[in-house]
Amino acid sequence: MYKLDKIDKALLKLLQENGRATISSLSNAVSLSMPAVSERVKRLEASGVIQKFTTLLNPSLVDKQLMALVQIGFDMQKHADRFVDFVETEKDIKECYRITGNYEYTLKVQTNNTSTLAELLNRIKAQPGVNKTHSIVVLSSIIDRPSVTIT
Repeated sequence: MYKLDKIDKALLKLLQENGRATISSLSNAVSLSMPAVSERVKRLEASGVIQKFTTLLNPSLVDKQLMALVQIGFDMQKHADRFVDFVETEKDIKECYRITGNYEYTLKVQTNNTSTLAELLNRIKAQPGVNKTHSIVVLSSIIDRPSVTIT
């Protein structure tokens, strides 16, 4: 585990709010010199604490209005292990979790509409060993945090 001090945490919070914040604005916010802030940000990146800088898109404005959670069950474990290769090729699968319980995986899907969800479900069901699925359409999102919260 990487040891974060108070300034590192402050920088991370600021960068989570605005990943395009300048070194100058970060420097002013934490009362450190620009070279010191730049070095800290580089260290946070090199250590893996900051995984990447990215752009978050509004799903409804890019024709991805439907979110669903899909649980997948398999008849044999060897099929579940191969399922990962399929998941990586499907661009509407936003997240994939290996889980405990009655299913092996839960997927978070962001797609255009019910037709594209049905097409994806058909491709999922056609994968070797899939013997059960359970789909839940999300009506609204209460909290969707794209990253962990720094305390």
